[in-house]
Order: sequence, then C-alpha cells, then structure tokens
Amino acid sequence: MGDHYRTLGLRRDATKAEVKAAFRRSALRDHPDRHASSTDAAARADAARRFRQASDAYHILSDDRRRAEYDLRLRGSTSSYARTSSSGWASSSSASYGYGYGYGHGGGSWRRTPPGAAAGASAGSIDWEFLLKVVTRRGFLINLGFASVLLSGAAFLDGSILEIWKMNNSGDHDIAVV
Repeated sequence: MGDHYRTLGLRRDATKAEVKAAFRRSALRDHPDRHASSTDAAARADAARRFRQASDAYHILSDDRRRAEYDLRLRGSTSSYARTSSSGWASSSSASYGYGYGYGHGGGSWRRTPPGAAAGASAGSIDWEFLLKVVTRRGFLINLGFASVLLSGAAFLDGSILEIWKMNNSGDHDIAVV
C-alpha cells in the first residue's frame, strides 16, 4: 500500500500544483510505455507497479474531498473501512471514473464492514466516525432543519387548537329542548 505522499515524494502540506508536478515526474520516469523495450520483465513489472501507485496517489491527493478522507485515515483514526484492493487507499470512485491514465486501480473499493464484524467491536457499539460524517452532510442538516420547522409548527397548532376548543366550550350552555 504505502503512503501516497511518500510515493510522490511530497510533504503533507503540498499544494495541488506540487502534487501535479510530482505525479508528472513520476509518470515520465515510470510509465510502462517507457519501459516497453526493456528485456527485463521484472523491471517492466516494477515500473508498471510504481506507475499504478503514483496514479493512485495522484487520484487521491489531487481531489480535495478524497484527500481529506485519506488524511483522516492516515492520522490514525480508528476507521471502519476495510481495504478490498491491492491498490492501496483507492476509493470506489477511482475505478468507476477511469482516472489513472488508462490503468485500473485493482477494481477494489473502500467498503464499510458490517456492524459488529470489526475486531473487538461489541454488538451495540456506535461507529462515531461514520455518525459524524452522516450528521455533518449538507443534505442531512437541511432535512433536520425542515423537520424541526414542521414539528414546531405542529406543536404550535396543537396548542392553539386546544385553546380555541376550551374557549368555545367553556361555561354553561343551556340547550332548549323543544
């Protein structure tokens, strides 16, 4: 797997321009077409492997969202993600969007492990990292605001209707029977 920053020879605070320049240098050095005429099959395979690693690293580090998720996992937070490919920290979008200049990313993706399947996880444990991701998404916050407005309105109407009913039904009303 390896560290994507180390793969491209970058610091953790590298800019997008530095990431792009480092990838270009690596691609020029390790591109499989450059080593196609080599008689050593092991050298060709090693260059292709290094190119795929650099391509994966560029794919992750050049996108702000994927880079933030990668940095979060890299900081050593306990993650409930399971690595399903040999390509390292590849996301599920790496294979589907075709990044990497024509080379696959192992076809793997990051998939959530089933609840309770993680080592040492009890059946009732809460995945706080996942919960935080869900709760801080824009769509969730909009829905939460909409639901709170609806509930506040319903509570107001319920109290108002009860008060109106009490006003109309208070006191003695004599009903004349004819």
